[in-house]
Amino acid sequence: MVSYVFRLAAANALARPTTLLRALGEPLNGYPSAPMIHDRDVILNASALARLETFTGLPAAQLRTALPGLSTPRADPLLRTGPTTRVFSSAAIRDHCHPCIARIPGRPQVRVHGGEVPSICRRHRRWIETTNNHPDQIDLSGNIEIITAHRRLDRLRSTVGDHAWVREQLGHAGAAVLDWHLARVRFSPSYYAFKNLHARWDKRAATLPQSKSATSLLVLPEAVALTEILCDLEWRRRVAMADYDHEVAPFYRHVGRRLGQPERFGDRLAYSNRIDPLKSWVIEHRKRFRAVREEHWHRVHTHRPYNPHFSNAIIPTIRHFK
Repeated sequence: MVSYVFRLAAANALARPTTLLRALGEPLNGYPSAPMIHDRDVILNASALARLETFTGLPAAQLRTALPGLSTPRADPLLRTGPTTRVFSSAAIRDHCHPCIARIPGRPQVRVHGGEVPSICRRHRRWIETTNNHPDQIDLSGNIEIITAHRRLDRLRSTVGDHAWVREQLGHAGAAVLDWHLARVRFSPSYYAFKNLHARWDKRAATLPQSKSATSLLVLPEAVALTEILCDLEWRRRVAMADYDHEVAPFYRHVGRRLGQPERFGDRLAYSNRIDPLKSWVIEHRKRFRAVREEHWHRVHTHRPYNPHFSNAIIPTIRHFK
């Protein structure tokens, strides 16, 4: 919002970029300043939004489409009828795609909210989801795998609908894959388990800049593939309801197949004594549903007469395992 208003002020040749922002309404918690474009934004009440409509000549619906921050109505806590603005800070504010900005006359500073715009500029094949710790935008034109993986992640979010839950599973998957990426101690069991993945990542790394920002991108295709599995309610149920711990091995083999690894990859994960983030997820997931699992198998084992189909008949539906 601040970035847009500052650009609007510059387009109208206003001497100070804050002039137009101040004209939108009475500031409730501090006066506008030029540096606020870096890590602050503003909330408008209904009257201030009406003024923005007047200044731009655009209806509120169109403004909300262009500025997603306006799409959520926010009540004025002081219940003022006049136009007011409220400043808030956000670590998610970042630059838009630099080549896209370069195409705009005057190269204005365009700032966006990370959660409201794509992480990849499709036109320039560029990773633009920067943070304070990883400030570099990254050219992905030499690595279509990462772009494809990000599209799959977008489809997964759209299919599941619960973006926060998908983000949580991506966090688990990313931690697991990064752990495998770092398991490079020679002659250790994990070194041989992940040797094929290491070769794949080393080849992919040649297409990316030598930057800490590129590390999470390097393993993104594998992290997304694992996220798809962790979001699969059928597999979540199978892991949770396996009667014995060793019966979880098919899950690890499925992970190996999805990652394009040989069968022994899954067996090494399943039967290794090393507790990596993926195995930790399995342990916690099974612990979460222990009562449900024990009740289910108690009913199966004590049912008389024995019926081989009884277990499937009474197993909880997949919706319980999210």
